[in-house]
Amino acid sequence: MSQWINRIELKKNSPLEIQGHEDQFGFQRHKPQLMPTSHWHGHIEINYLFDCSADYLFSGRKISVPEGRMIIFWASFPHQMIASKGEGEMVNIYLPLNDFLTWNISHDFTRQLLHGEVLVSNNLYSSDEQVTKIWQQDIENNSPLFVKQVKGEIRDRIRRMSIEDYTSFGLTTASLNTDNKSVINGFSHLQTMLTYIGDHYDKKITIAQVTSSTGLHQNCALKLFTRIMHVSIKQYINQLRLQHAQAMLIDSNKAVLEIALEAGFGSVSRFYHVFSNTYNMSPLEFRRNLDTYSIEN
Repeated sequence: MSQWINRIELKKNSPLEIQGHEDQFGFQRHKPQLMPTSHWHGHIEINYLFDCSADYLFSGRKISVPEGRMIIFWASFPHQMIASKGEGEMVNIYLPLNDFLTWNISHDFTRQLLHGEVLVSNNLYSSDEQVTKIWQQDIENNSPLFVKQVKGEIRDRIRRMSIEDYTSFGLTTASLNTDNKSVINGFSHLQTMLTYIGDHYDKKITIAQVTSSTGLHQNCALKLFTRIMHVSIKQYINQLRLQHAQAMLIDSNKAVLEIALEAGFGSVSRFYHVFSNTYNMSPLEFRRNLDTYSIEN
């Protein structure tokens, strides 16, 4: 992941695509950089503006963000920084949509983001700049333990923002293209599927069970899920199971067989296959690497 921290490569031909990084977490710190054209990708994006301000275009509409604020938006809508003032730095954080949707942020806050709204925190704290520097240091350690900690702290910061005062710009679906409107109209069905998967991924679960929870035809539900999440239902279930398994490998001394069953894989051979194909190492190698890191540090 460290190779991607300082660079995010974007495709220009689709509002929901990014070159091989759609499901990856990203972090950048840099001077504000004006963008010659709009771009879009599938992440939930956070921008901190430390000692600088910025003007953006979102779906062709100009908004101005004052100095010292944090903003959050769904980056699938075309956006572009067109002006900035100040000598400070900005921090960009890129959250995979599927991670964000499992964080149980308030429904109204999430609904506004997925309808194309840009939300601005009215309470940027003096500690925020230092915390982002700690996050950067932790990420650069390239340890799953630190990355997990950073993600948890970002989740809690967004939760705090969602229950405090924040500003919106009144961006509405009227400015959206047809493709994004259809995505938004299907969001309630997506939430239903994500909730069902979240409640059952650690048990035996079928695609038919997931799609039937929406009341839609199975093919329609499958197409909707893949269109928004950019992974299949099967792949998403495996992602949740892998996250569960990683947490147990990090936080417990449980045997690999026990972890495989608790995470919902059904067999240790299936667990090894999915884990090794995803991380290019076995679960035991992953755990040994953590032990080695702890000893060295």
